[in-house]
Amino acid sequence: MYNVYLFQPQYSVEFRKETNYWLPYSAGCLWSYASQFSEITENFDLKELIFKRDPHQAVLDRLDNPKLCGFSCYTWNEYYCIELAKKIKQHWPDCIIVFGGPQAGERMSGYDFIDSVVLSEGELAFTELLKTIIAGETIKSVYPRSRLKDLDIPSPYITGVFDKIVNEHPDAIWAMTLETNRGCPYACTFCDWGGLTYSKVAKFKLGRIIDEMSWAAKNRVAYIFNADANFGIFKERDLEIAKIIRQAADNSRIETVNLQYAKNSTETVFEIARIMGPLSRGVTFSMQSMHDLTLDAIKRKNMETNNISYLLELSRKYDISTYSELILGLPEETKESWITGLNQLLELGQHQAIDAWLCQLFTNSELATEESRRKYEISTVMVKDYMSLGKNDEDIPESIEIINSTNTMTTEEMIDCYMYSWMIIQFHTMGYTQIIAKYARNIAGIAYRTFYDEFFDAVQQDPVFKDHYTAMRFTVKNYLYYGLLGKDSAGGHALHAGSYKFMYEHKHQAARLALSVLQTLTSDVTTDLLDLQNSFTVDANATYPISLQTNYNVETGSKTPTNYTATSRVEGKLEDFYALRRQGRIKNLLVTS
Repeated sequence: MYNVYLFQPQYSVEFRKETNYWLPYSAGCLWSYASQFSEITENFDLKELIFKRDPHQAVLDRLDNPKLCGFSCYTWNEYYCIELAKKIKQHWPDCIIVFGGPQAGERMSGYDFIDSVVLSEGELAFTELLKTIIAGETIKSVYPRSRLKDLDIPSPYITGVFDKIVNEHPDAIWAMTLETNRGCPYACTFCDWGGLTYSKVAKFKLGRIIDEMSWAAKNRVAYIFNADANFGIFKERDLEIAKIIRQAADNSRIETVNLQYAKNSTETVFEIARIMGPLSRGVTFSMQSMHDLTLDAIKRKNMETNNISYLLELSRKYDISTYSELILGLPEETKESWITGLNQLLELGQHQAIDAWLCQLFTNSELATEESRRKYEISTVMVKDYMSLGKNDEDIPESIEIINSTNTMTTEEMIDCYMYSWMIIQFHTMGYTQIIAKYARNIAGIAYRTFYDEFFDAVQQDPVFKDHYTAMRFTVKNYLYYGLLGKDSAGGHALHAGSYKFMYEHKHQAARLALSVLQTLTSDVTTDLLDLQNSFTVDANATYPISLQTNYNVETGSKTPTNYTATSRVEGKLEDFYALRRQGRIKNLLVTS
Protein backbone atom coordinates (compact mmCIF):
# COMPACT_ATOMS: atom_id res chain seq x y z
CA MET A 1 0.00 0.00 0.00
CA TYR A 2 1.43 3.33 -1.10
CA ASN A 3 1.12 6.41 1.15
CA VAL A 4 -0.33 9.58 -0.40
CA TYR A 5 -0.24 13.10 1.04
CA LEU A 6 -2.22 15.94 -0.50
CA PHE A 7 -1.36 19.55 0.27
CA GLN A 8 -3.51 22.66 0.04
CA PRO A 9 -2.05 24.77 2.84
CA GLN A 10 -3.56 28.13 3.66
CA TYR A 11 -3.31 30.65 6.47
CA SER A 12 -5.73 30.45 9.35
CA VAL A 13 -7.89 33.51 9.83
CA GLU A 14 -8.91 35.03 13.14
CA PHE A 15 -12.55 36.11 12.92
CA ARG A 16 -14.46 37.31 15.96
CA LYS A 17 -11.72 35.89 18.20
CA GLU A 18 -12.14 32.40 16.75
CA THR A 19 -9.71 30.46 14.56
CA ASN A 20 -11.00 29.82 11.05
CA TYR A 21 -9.44 27.35 8.62
CA TRP A 22 -10.10 26.74 4.94
CA LEU A 23 -11.18 23.22 4.09
CA PRO A 24 -8.80 21.97 1.33
CA TYR A 25 -11.49 21.67 -1.32
CA SER A 26 -9.36 21.17 -4.43
CA ALA A 27 -7.25 18.44 -2.82
CA GLY A 28 -10.40 16.85 -1.45
CA CYS A 29 -11.97 16.77 -4.92
CA LEU A 30 -8.99 14.87 -6.28
CA TRP A 31 -9.27 12.15 -3.67
CA SER A 32 -13.07 11.85 -3.67
CA TYR A 33 -12.94 11.32 -7.44
CA ALA A 34 -9.98 8.93 -7.51
CA SER A 35 -11.23 6.83 -4.61
CA GLN A 36 -14.24 5.73 -6.68
CA PHE A 37 -11.95 3.17 -8.27
CA SER A 38 -11.18 0.06 -6.27
CA GLU A 39 -7.78 -0.41 -7.90
CA ILE A 40 -6.75 2.95 -6.40
CA THR A 41 -8.08 2.39 -2.88
CA GLU A 42 -6.51 -1.07 -2.90
CA ASN A 43 -3.09 0.39 -3.70
CA PHE A 44 -3.08 3.89 -2.17
CA ASP A 45 -3.80 5.19 1.32
CA LEU A 46 -4.51 8.90 1.82
CA LYS A 47 -2.49 9.47 4.97
CA GLU A 48 -3.23 13.16 5.43
CA LEU A 49 -4.79 16.23 3.86
CA ILE A 50 -2.47 19.04 4.89
CA PHE A 51 -4.43 22.30 5.04
CA LYS A 52 -2.38 24.49 7.40
CA ARG A 53 0.84 26.39 6.75
CA ASP A 54 2.72 24.60 9.51
CA PRO A 55 6.51 25.01 9.76
CA HIS A 56 8.15 22.73 7.21
CA GLN A 57 9.99 20.62 9.76
CA ALA A 58 6.75 19.90 11.60
CA VAL A 59 5.24 18.67 8.33
CA LEU A 60 8.28 16.56 7.46
CA ASP A 61 8.18 14.94 10.88
CA ARG A 62 4.62 13.75 10.20
CA LEU A 63 5.30 12.14 6.82
CA ASP A 64 5.59 8.36 6.71
CA ASN A 65 7.42 6.97 3.67
CA PRO A 66 5.42 9.03 1.13
CA LYS A 67 5.00 7.54 -2.33
CA LEU A 68 3.25 10.61 -3.74
CA CYS A 69 2.84 14.18 -2.54
CA GLY A 70 0.37 16.32 -4.48
CA PHE A 71 0.29 20.12 -4.12
CA SER A 72 -2.61 22.40 -5.05
CA CYS A 73 -1.12 25.87 -5.29
CA TYR A 74 -2.34 29.41 -5.77
CA THR A 75 -0.97 32.85 -4.99
CA TRP A 76 -1.32 32.38 -1.22
CA ASN A 77 0.77 29.18 -0.98
CA GLU A 78 2.88 28.75 -4.14
CA TYR A 79 6.30 29.45 -2.60
CA TYR A 80 5.47 27.62 0.61
CA CYS A 81 4.59 24.54 -1.46
CA ILE A 82 7.66 24.78 -3.70
CA GLU A 83 10.07 24.96 -0.76
CA LEU A 84 8.31 22.13 1.08
CA ALA A 85 8.26 19.93 -2.02
CA LYS A 86 11.99 20.47 -2.43
CA LYS A 87 12.65 19.33 1.13
CA ILE A 88 10.41 16.29 0.74
CA LYS A 89 12.36 15.26 -2.35
CA GLN A 90 15.62 15.61 -0.45
CA HIS A 91 14.35 13.34 2.34
CA TRP A 92 12.55 10.84 0.08
CA PRO A 93 14.16 10.92 -3.39
CA ASP A 94 11.75 8.29 -4.76
CA CYS A 95 8.64 10.22 -3.69
CA ILE A 96 6.64 11.44 -6.70
CA ILE A 97 5.99 15.19 -6.48
CA VAL A 98 2.95 16.48 -8.38
CA PHE A 99 1.82 20.11 -8.70
CA GLY A 100 -1.58 21.41 -9.77
CA GLY A 101 -3.92 24.31 -9.11
CA PRO A 102 -4.39 27.73 -10.73
CA GLN A 103 -0.70 28.68 -10.39
CA ALA A 104 0.56 25.41 -11.87
CA GLY A 105 2.07 25.93 -15.29
CA GLU A 106 4.54 24.18 -17.54
CA ARG A 107 7.25 26.41 -16.08
CA MET A 108 7.08 24.26 -12.92
CA SER A 109 8.36 21.24 -14.83
CA GLY A 110 11.68 23.09 -14.82
CA TYR A 111 12.15 22.31 -11.12
CA ASP A 112 14.15 19.09 -10.86
CA PHE A 113 12.24 18.02 -7.74
CA ILE A 114 8.80 18.27 -9.40
CA ASP A 115 7.97 15.11 -11.33
CA SER A 116 4.66 16.10 -12.87
CA VAL A 117 2.45 19.13 -13.41
CA VAL A 118 -1.32 18.90 -13.88
CA LEU A 119 -2.96 21.72 -15.82
CA SER A 120 -6.58 22.82 -15.47
CA GLU A 121 -9.10 20.51 -13.76
CA GLY A 122 -7.24 17.80 -11.90
CA GLU A 123 -9.61 14.89 -11.24
CA LEU A 124 -9.09 12.99 -14.49
CA ALA A 125 -5.35 13.60 -14.70
CA PHE A 126 -4.72 12.73 -11.04
CA THR A 127 -6.62 9.47 -11.37
CA GLU A 128 -4.75 8.62 -14.58
CA LEU A 129 -1.47 9.37 -12.83
CA LEU A 130 -2.27 7.02 -9.93
CA LYS A 131 -3.25 4.23 -12.33
CA THR A 132 0.01 4.76 -14.22
CA ILE A 133 1.96 4.28 -10.98
CA ILE A 134 0.04 1.06 -10.25
CA ALA A 135 0.90 -0.22 -13.73
CA GLY A 136 4.58 0.54 -13.12
CA GLU A 137 4.73 2.89 -16.07
CA THR A 138 6.30 6.33 -16.42
CA ILE A 139 4.06 9.26 -15.51
CA LYS A 140 3.84 12.31 -17.77
CA SER A 141 5.88 15.39 -16.91
CA VAL A 142 2.88 17.56 -17.86
CA TYR A 143 -0.76 16.51 -17.96
CA PRO A 144 -2.46 18.85 -20.45
CA ARG A 145 -5.74 20.66 -19.94
CA SER A 146 -8.75 18.40 -19.73
CA ARG A 147 -12.33 18.85 -18.57
CA LEU A 148 -14.89 16.67 -16.91
CA LYS A 149 -17.84 16.48 -19.28
CA ASP A 150 -20.11 15.04 -16.60
CA LEU A 151 -20.13 16.61 -13.13
CA ASP A 152 -22.08 13.74 -11.56
CA ILE A 153 -19.04 13.02 -9.40
CA PRO A 154 -18.50 12.36 -5.68
CA SER A 155 -18.32 15.33 -3.31
CA PRO A 156 -15.43 15.51 -0.83
CA TYR A 157 -17.87 16.79 1.79
CA ILE A 158 -20.48 14.08 1.38
CA THR A 159 -18.04 11.18 0.97
CA GLY A 160 -16.32 12.02 4.25
CA VAL A 161 -12.94 13.10 2.88
CA PHE A 162 -12.84 16.00 5.38
CA ASP A 163 -14.33 14.18 8.35
CA LYS A 164 -10.95 13.32 9.85
CA ILE A 165 -9.58 16.87 9.93
CA VAL A 166 -12.88 18.28 11.20
CA ASN A 167 -12.96 15.73 14.03
CA GLU A 168 -9.29 16.36 14.90
CA HIS A 169 -9.95 20.12 15.27
CA PRO A 170 -13.10 20.31 17.41
CA ASP A 171 -12.57 23.98 18.27
CA ALA A 172 -11.96 25.18 14.71
CA ILE A 173 -14.44 27.13 12.61
CA TRP A 174 -14.34 26.36 8.90
CA ALA A 175 -14.40 28.28 5.64
CA MET A 176 -15.81 26.24 2.79
CA THR A 177 -15.65 26.36 -1.01
CA LEU A 178 -18.93 25.63 -2.81
CA GLU A 179 -19.24 24.84 -6.51
CA THR A 180 -22.62 24.68 -8.22
CA ASN A 181 -21.14 24.78 -11.72
CA ARG A 182 -17.78 24.91 -13.48
CA GLY A 183 -16.70 26.97 -16.43
CA CYS A 184 -16.94 30.53 -17.69
CA PRO A 185 -18.32 31.65 -21.06
CA TYR A 186 -15.97 34.65 -21.13
CA ALA A 187 -12.28 34.89 -21.94
CA CYS A 188 -11.08 37.97 -20.03
CA THR A 189 -7.34 38.18 -20.58
CA PHE A 190 -6.45 39.11 -17.00
CA CYS A 191 -8.23 36.03 -15.61
CA ASP A 192 -7.12 32.40 -15.39
CA TRP A 193 -10.75 31.23 -15.21
CA GLY A 194 -11.93 31.75 -18.77
CA GLY A 195 -10.50 31.00 -22.16
CA LEU A 196 -11.76 28.52 -24.74
CA THR A 197 -11.03 25.52 -22.56
CA TYR A 198 -13.54 26.77 -20.02
CA SER A 199 -16.13 28.19 -22.41
CA LYS A 200 -18.82 25.58 -21.71
CA VAL A 201 -20.41 25.75 -18.25
CA ALA A 202 -21.21 22.38 -16.65
CA LYS A 203 -23.56 22.01 -13.68
CA PHE A 204 -23.49 19.96 -10.52
CA LYS A 205 -26.75 18.27 -9.59
CA LEU A 206 -29.03 20.05 -7.14
CA GLY A 207 -29.12 17.00 -4.89
CA ARG A 208 -25.37 17.25 -4.36
CA ILE A 209 -25.64 20.93 -3.45
CA ILE A 210 -28.43 20.23 -0.95
CA ASP A 211 -26.34 17.51 0.69
CA GLU A 212 -23.22 19.71 0.81
CA MET A 213 -25.12 22.53 2.48
CA SER A 214 -26.55 20.05 4.97
CA TRP A 215 -22.98 18.94 5.70
CA ALA A 216 -21.90 22.58 6.16
CA ALA A 217 -24.73 23.22 8.61
CA LYS A 218 -23.59 20.29 10.76
CA ASN A 219 -19.85 20.93 10.70
CA ARG A 220 -19.12 24.41 12.10
CA VAL A 221 -18.84 26.17 8.73
CA ALA A 222 -19.07 29.95 9.17
CA TYR A 223 -17.96 31.27 5.77
CA ILE A 224 -18.78 29.99 2.28
CA PHE A 225 -16.94 31.04 -0.85
CA ASN A 226 -18.92 30.27 -3.99
CA ALA A 227 -16.43 29.31 -6.70
CA ASP A 228 -18.83 29.70 -9.64
CA ALA A 229 -17.58 32.26 -12.14
CA ASN A 230 -21.05 33.68 -12.81
CA PHE A 231 -23.60 32.88 -10.12
CA GLY A 232 -27.03 33.97 -11.34
CA ILE A 233 -26.37 33.05 -14.96
CA PHE A 234 -28.97 30.24 -14.67
CA LYS A 235 -31.89 32.23 -13.30
CA GLU A 236 -34.38 29.68 -11.92
CA ARG A 237 -31.72 27.18 -10.87
CA ASP A 238 -29.56 29.77 -9.08
CA LEU A 239 -32.55 31.30 -7.33
CA GLU A 240 -33.36 27.83 -6.01
CA ILE A 241 -29.75 27.32 -4.91
CA ALA A 242 -29.82 30.67 -3.09
CA LYS A 243 -32.85 29.44 -1.14
CA ILE A 244 -31.03 26.20 -0.30
CA ILE A 245 -28.02 28.14 1.01
CA ARG A 246 -30.17 30.54 3.02
CA GLN A 247 -32.15 27.73 4.62
CA ALA A 248 -28.95 25.96 5.68
CA ALA A 249 -27.51 29.21 7.04
CA ASP A 250 -30.62 30.02 9.06
CA ASN A 251 -30.12 26.78 10.96
CA SER A 252 -26.35 26.81 11.43
CA ARG A 253 -23.24 28.88 12.14
CA ILE A 254 -22.96 30.12 8.54
CA GLU A 255 -22.57 33.91 8.73
CA THR A 256 -21.28 35.02 5.33
CA VAL A 257 -21.60 33.76 1.76
CA ASN A 258 -19.39 35.30 -0.92
CA LEU A 259 -21.07 34.91 -4.31
CA GLN A 260 -19.26 35.65 -7.57
CA TYR A 261 -22.18 37.16 -9.46
CA ALA A 262 -22.72 36.96 -13.21
CA LYS A 263 -20.54 39.43 -15.13
CA ASN A 264 -23.58 40.88 -16.88
CA SER A 265 -25.77 41.63 -13.89
CA THR A 266 -29.53 41.43 -14.27
CA GLU A 267 -32.47 41.70 -11.93
CA THR A 268 -31.83 38.05 -11.05
CA VAL A 269 -28.74 38.90 -9.00
CA PHE A 270 -30.76 41.33 -6.88
CA GLU A 271 -33.43 38.69 -6.34
CA ILE A 272 -30.66 36.34 -5.21
CA ALA A 273 -29.13 38.98 -2.95
CA ARG A 274 -32.51 39.63 -1.36
CA ILE A 275 -32.87 35.91 -0.64
CA MET A 276 -29.38 35.83 0.88
CA GLY A 277 -30.24 38.75 3.17
CA PRO A 278 -27.60 39.38 5.86
CA LEU A 279 -25.34 36.68 4.41
CA SER A 280 -24.60 38.82 1.34
CA ARG A 281 -21.83 41.40 1.01
CA GLY A 282 -23.68 43.13 -1.79
CA VAL A 283 -23.85 42.86 -5.57
CA THR A 284 -20.68 43.35 -7.59
CA PHE A 285 -20.52 45.43 -10.75
CA SER A 286 -17.18 44.15 -12.06
CA MET A 287 -16.44 46.85 -14.61
CA GLN A 288 -12.61 46.43 -14.46
CA SER A 289 -12.37 49.58 -16.62
CA MET A 290 -14.63 52.30 -18.02
CA HIS A 291 -12.32 52.79 -21.04
CA ASP A 292 -13.49 51.30 -24.33
CA LEU A 293 -9.99 50.60 -25.66
CA THR A 294 -9.10 48.77 -22.46
CA LEU A 295 -12.30 46.72 -22.48
CA ASP A 296 -11.51 45.71 -26.05
CA ALA A 297 -7.93 44.75 -25.14
CA ILE A 298 -9.00 42.54 -22.22
CA LYS A 299 -11.83 40.93 -24.27
CA ARG A 300 -14.70 42.39 -22.30
CA LYS A 301 -15.89 44.77 -25.04
CA ASN A 302 -17.84 41.98 -26.70
CA MET A 303 -19.80 41.39 -23.50
CA GLU A 304 -23.17 43.03 -23.12
CA THR A 305 -22.55 46.41 -21.51
CA ASN A 306 -24.16 46.75 -18.10
CA ASN A 307 -26.60 49.61 -17.74
CA ILE A 308 -25.17 50.83 -14.45
CA SER A 309 -27.84 53.45 -13.85
CA TYR A 310 -30.57 50.84 -14.31
CA LEU A 311 -28.79 48.39 -12.01
CA LEU A 312 -28.41 51.07 -9.35
CA GLU A 313 -32.14 51.72 -9.59
CA LEU A 314 -32.64 48.00 -8.97
CA SER A 315 -30.33 48.18 -5.96
CA ARG A 316 -32.58 50.86 -4.47
CA LYS A 317 -35.71 48.89 -5.37
CA TYR A 318 -34.41 45.78 -3.62
CA ASP A 319 -32.51 47.71 -0.92
CA ILE A 320 -29.31 45.83 -1.81
CA SER A 321 -25.87 47.41 -1.58
CA THR A 322 -23.59 47.31 -4.62
CA TYR A 323 -19.92 47.86 -5.31
CA SER A 324 -17.98 48.47 -8.51
CA GLU A 325 -14.51 47.07 -9.09
CA LEU A 326 -11.79 48.50 -11.30
CA ILE A 327 -8.34 47.07 -12.06
CA LEU A 328 -5.41 49.47 -12.30
CA GLY A 329 -2.68 48.64 -14.81
CA LEU A 330 -4.69 47.02 -17.59
CA PRO A 331 -3.65 47.49 -21.25
CA GLU A 332 -4.59 50.73 -23.01
CA GLU A 333 -5.58 52.45 -19.78
CA THR A 334 -4.17 55.96 -19.39
CA LYS A 335 -4.06 58.31 -16.45
CA GLU A 336 -6.77 60.43 -18.06
CA SER A 337 -9.05 57.48 -18.88
CA TRP A 338 -8.69 56.10 -15.33
CA ILE A 339 -9.61 59.37 -13.61
CA THR A 340 -12.40 59.98 -16.11
CA GLY A 341 -13.72 56.47 -15.45
CA LEU A 342 -13.85 56.94 -11.69
CA ASN A 343 -15.85 60.12 -12.04
CA GLN A 344 -18.04 58.55 -14.70
CA LEU A 345 -19.08 55.93 -12.14
CA LEU A 346 -20.13 58.74 -9.81
CA GLU A 347 -22.05 60.47 -12.62
CA LEU A 348 -23.88 57.21 -13.30
CA GLY A 349 -24.93 57.05 -9.65
CA GLN A 350 -22.44 54.65 -8.07
CA HIS A 351 -21.97 56.21 -4.64
CA GLN A 352 -22.19 53.03 -2.57
CA ALA A 353 -18.74 51.45 -2.92
CA ILE A 354 -15.89 51.43 -5.42
CA ASP A 355 -12.79 49.26 -5.20
CA ALA A 356 -9.56 49.64 -7.17
CA TRP A 357 -7.21 46.68 -7.38
CA LEU A 358 -3.67 46.44 -8.74
CA CYS A 359 -3.51 44.14 -11.75
CA GLN A 360 -2.01 40.74 -10.96
CA LEU A 361 -0.48 38.55 -13.65
CA PHE A 362 -1.78 35.03 -13.09
CA THR A 363 0.27 32.17 -14.49
CA ASN A 364 -2.44 30.78 -16.77
CA SER A 365 -3.96 34.06 -17.95
CA GLU A 366 -3.58 35.40 -21.48
CA LEU A 367 -2.28 38.70 -20.13
CA ALA A 368 0.70 36.88 -18.62
CA THR A 369 1.85 35.43 -21.94
CA GLU A 370 5.01 36.69 -23.61
CA GLU A 371 2.92 37.92 -26.54
CA SER A 372 0.79 40.17 -24.32
CA ARG A 373 3.80 41.41 -22.37
CA ARG A 374 5.51 42.48 -25.59
CA LYS A 375 2.40 43.94 -27.22
CA TYR A 376 1.55 46.22 -24.29
CA GLU A 377 5.13 46.68 -23.03
CA ILE A 378 4.09 45.34 -19.66
CA SER A 379 6.52 45.90 -16.81
CA THR A 380 5.99 44.11 -13.51
CA VAL A 381 7.21 43.90 -9.96
CA MET A 382 7.16 40.92 -7.62
CA VAL A 383 5.41 42.06 -4.47
CA LYS A 384 5.26 40.50 -1.02
CA ASP A 385 2.53 40.68 1.61
CA TYR A 386 -0.17 41.12 -1.03
CA MET A 387 -2.80 39.42 1.10
CA SER A 388 -3.21 40.58 4.71
CA LEU A 389 -2.85 37.12 6.21
CA GLY A 390 -1.32 35.69 9.36
CA LYS A 391 2.28 34.53 9.45
CA ASN A 392 4.59 32.56 11.68
CA ASP A 393 8.30 33.02 12.24
CA GLU A 394 9.32 30.12 10.02
CA ASP A 395 6.93 30.90 7.20
CA ILE A 396 7.90 31.27 3.55
CA PRO A 397 6.84 34.67 2.14
CA GLU A 398 4.60 34.59 -0.91
CA SER A 399 5.29 36.80 -3.91
CA ILE A 400 2.81 37.92 -6.55
CA GLU A 401 3.56 39.54 -9.90
CA ILE A 402 1.70 42.79 -10.48
CA ILE A 403 1.85 45.24 -13.37
CA ASN A 404 3.59 48.53 -12.57
CA SER A 405 3.65 50.11 -16.05
CA THR A 406 2.47 49.63 -19.64
CA ASN A 407 3.03 51.47 -22.91
CA THR A 408 0.11 53.77 -22.00
CA MET A 409 0.77 54.32 -18.29
CA THR A 410 4.07 54.91 -16.47
CA THR A 411 4.69 53.81 -12.90
CA GLU A 412 4.45 57.41 -11.69
CA GLU A 413 1.11 57.74 -13.46
CA MET A 414 -0.06 54.51 -11.82
CA ILE A 415 0.80 56.02 -8.44
CA ASP A 416 -1.18 59.16 -9.33
CA CYS A 417 -4.13 57.01 -10.40
CA TYR A 418 -4.04 54.93 -7.25
CA MET A 419 -3.98 58.02 -5.07
CA TYR A 420 -6.92 59.54 -6.96
CA SER A 421 -8.75 56.26 -6.38
CA TRP A 422 -7.78 56.43 -2.71
CA MET A 423 -9.42 59.84 -2.50
CA ILE A 424 -12.66 58.69 -4.16
CA ILE A 425 -12.85 55.58 -1.97
CA GLN A 426 -11.88 57.18 1.33
CA PHE A 427 -13.68 60.50 1.05
CA HIS A 428 -16.62 59.95 -1.28
CA THR A 429 -17.75 56.33 -1.04
CA MET A 430 -17.01 56.20 2.69
CA GLY A 431 -19.44 59.13 2.86
CA TYR A 432 -17.28 61.81 4.45
CA THR A 433 -17.68 64.25 1.53
CA GLN A 434 -20.45 62.61 -0.47
CA ILE A 435 -23.34 64.92 0.44
CA ILE A 436 -21.31 68.02 -0.37
CA ALA A 437 -20.17 66.51 -3.68
CA LYS A 438 -23.77 65.63 -4.55
CA TYR A 439 -24.84 69.18 -3.68
CA ALA A 440 -22.13 70.49 -6.00
CA ARG A 441 -23.32 68.22 -8.81
CA ASN A 442 -27.09 68.32 -8.43
CA ILE A 443 -27.71 71.81 -7.03
CA ALA A 444 -24.78 73.88 -8.30
CA GLY A 445 -24.27 71.97 -11.58
CA ILE A 446 -20.58 71.25 -10.93
CA ALA A 447 -19.41 67.95 -12.44
CA TYR A 448 -17.92 65.39 -10.06
CA ARG A 449 -14.69 65.53 -12.06
CA THR A 450 -14.41 69.29 -11.53
CA PHE A 451 -15.17 69.06 -7.83
CA TYR A 452 -12.85 66.15 -7.08
CA ASP A 453 -9.97 67.46 -9.18
CA GLU A 454 -10.03 70.58 -7.01
CA PHE A 455 -10.51 68.53 -3.87
CA PHE A 456 -7.57 66.26 -4.77
CA ASP A 457 -5.28 69.28 -4.92
CA ALA A 458 -6.70 70.61 -1.65
CA VAL A 459 -6.08 67.36 0.22
CA GLN A 460 -2.40 67.50 -0.67
CA GLN A 461 -2.11 70.99 0.83
CA ASP A 462 -4.42 70.67 3.82
CA PRO A 463 -2.70 70.68 7.26
CA VAL A 464 -4.89 67.81 8.49
CA PHE A 465 -4.55 65.47 5.51
CA LYS A 466 -1.32 66.29 3.66
CA ASP A 467 1.00 64.23 5.89
CA HIS A 468 -1.29 61.21 5.71
CA TYR A 469 -1.58 61.61 1.94
CA THR A 470 2.21 61.86 1.61
CA ALA A 471 2.73 58.74 3.73
CA MET A 472 0.14 56.80 1.74
CA ARG A 473 1.69 57.89 -1.55
CA PHE A 474 5.12 56.82 -0.31
CA THR A 475 3.68 53.39 0.58
CA VAL A 476 2.15 52.99 -2.87
CA LYS A 477 5.34 54.15 -4.57
CA ASN A 478 7.50 51.76 -2.55
CA TYR A 479 5.16 48.92 -3.42
CA LEU A 480 4.93 49.58 -7.15
CA TYR A 481 8.66 50.17 -7.59
CA TYR A 482 10.13 47.65 -5.13
CA GLY A 483 7.28 45.39 -3.98
CA LEU A 484 7.82 46.28 -0.34
CA LEU A 485 5.41 47.28 2.41
CA GLY A 486 5.89 48.79 5.82
CA LYS A 487 5.55 46.47 8.79
CA ASP A 488 2.21 47.98 9.85
CA SER A 489 0.55 47.83 6.43
CA ALA A 490 -2.63 45.80 6.04
CA GLY A 491 -1.46 44.23 2.76
CA GLY A 492 -0.95 45.24 -0.85
CA HIS A 493 -4.33 43.91 -1.99
CA ALA A 494 -6.05 46.93 -0.48
CA LEU A 495 -3.40 49.51 0.36
CA HIS A 496 -6.07 52.14 0.90
CA ALA A 497 -7.45 50.17 3.87
CA GLY A 498 -4.66 51.66 5.95
CA SER A 499 -6.61 54.94 5.94
CA TYR A 500 -9.91 53.72 7.39
CA LYS A 501 -9.22 54.58 11.03
CA PHE A 502 -7.51 57.89 10.24
CA MET A 503 -10.35 59.00 8.01
CA TYR A 504 -13.03 58.15 10.55
CA GLU A 505 -11.17 60.10 13.21
CA HIS A 506 -10.97 63.14 10.88
CA LYS A 507 -14.39 62.88 9.23
CA HIS A 508 -15.50 66.35 10.30
CA GLN A 509 -12.31 67.94 8.97
CA ALA A 510 -12.96 66.13 5.66
CA ALA A 511 -16.42 67.67 5.46
CA ARG A 512 -15.09 71.15 6.23
CA LEU A 513 -12.40 70.80 3.57
CA ALA A 514 -14.99 69.71 1.00
CA LEU A 515 -17.17 72.68 1.89
CA SER A 516 -14.26 75.09 1.48
CA VAL A 517 -13.51 73.61 -1.97
CA LEU A 518 -17.15 73.99 -2.96
CA GLN A 519 -17.08 77.63 -1.87
CA THR A 520 -14.20 78.29 -4.28
CA LEU A 521 -16.31 76.87 -7.13
CA THR A 522 -19.67 78.50 -6.43
CA SER A 523 -21.32 81.06 -4.20
CA ASP A 524 -24.46 78.91 -4.11
CA VAL A 525 -23.70 77.31 -0.74
CA THR A 526 -26.14 77.16 2.17
CA THR A 527 -25.20 77.32 5.83
CA ASP A 528 -26.90 74.01 6.72
CA LEU A 529 -24.96 71.90 4.19
CA LEU A 530 -22.21 71.02 6.67
CA ASP A 531 -24.81 69.81 9.19
CA LEU A 532 -26.44 67.63 6.54
CA GLN A 533 -23.07 66.15 5.56
CA ASN A 534 -22.19 65.34 9.16
CA SER A 535 -25.59 63.73 9.76
CA PHE A 536 -24.85 61.37 6.85
CA THR A 537 -21.52 60.29 8.36
CA VAL A 538 -21.62 57.47 10.86
CA ASP A 539 -20.64 58.61 14.34
CA ALA A 540 -20.40 56.21 17.29
CA ASN A 541 -20.94 59.12 19.69
CA ALA A 542 -24.07 60.52 18.04
CA THR A 543 -27.63 59.93 19.18
CA TYR A 544 -29.95 58.75 16.43
CA PRO A 545 -32.24 59.50 14.73
CA ILE A 546 -31.13 62.98 13.67
CA SER A 547 -33.66 65.29 12.00
CA LEU A 548 -32.86 68.28 9.76
CA GLN A 549 -34.74 70.57 7.43
CA THR A 550 -33.24 72.14 4.31
CA ASN A 551 -34.47 74.18 1.37
CA TYR A 552 -33.11 71.70 -1.16
CA ASN A 553 -32.87 67.99 -1.98
CA VAL A 554 -29.33 66.85 -2.77
CA GLU A 555 -30.51 63.71 -4.59
CA THR A 556 -33.05 65.29 -6.95
CA GLY A 557 -31.42 68.70 -7.27
CA SER A 558 -34.65 70.50 -6.50
CA LYS A 559 -34.68 73.62 -4.34
CA THR A 560 -37.70 72.71 -2.28
CA PRO A 561 -38.10 72.33 1.50
CA THR A 562 -36.97 68.84 2.49
CA ASN A 563 -37.06 67.04 5.82
CA TYR A 564 -34.18 64.63 6.43
CA THR A 565 -33.96 61.86 9.02
CA ALA A 566 -30.61 60.15 9.59
CA THR A 567 -30.37 56.76 11.28
CA SER A 568 -27.33 54.59 11.91
CA ARG A 569 -26.96 51.20 10.23
CA VAL A 570 -24.12 50.08 12.50
CA GLU A 571 -24.78 47.72 15.37
CA GLY A 572 -22.22 47.76 18.17
CA LYS A 573 -18.68 49.05 17.76
CA LEU A 574 -17.13 50.40 14.59
CA GLU A 575 -14.49 47.72 14.00
CA ASP A 576 -14.50 46.10 10.55
CA PHE A 577 -14.54 49.18 8.32
CA TYR A 578 -13.88 47.07 5.20
CA ALA A 579 -16.94 44.85 5.65
CA LEU A 580 -19.15 47.75 6.77
CA ARG A 581 -18.18 49.75 3.69
CA ARG A 582 -18.96 46.85 1.33
CA GLN A 583 -22.33 46.35 3.00
CA GLY A 584 -23.15 50.05 2.70
CA ARG A 585 -23.43 50.45 6.47
CA ILE A 586 -20.53 52.84 7.00
CA LYS A 587 -22.89 55.62 5.89
CA ASN A 588 -26.08 56.52 7.74
CA LEU A 589 -29.47 55.96 6.21
CA LEU A 590 -30.71 59.38 5.09
CA VAL A 591 -34.46 59.46 4.41
CA THR A 592 -36.36 62.42 2.98
CA SER A 593 -39.96 63.48 3.46
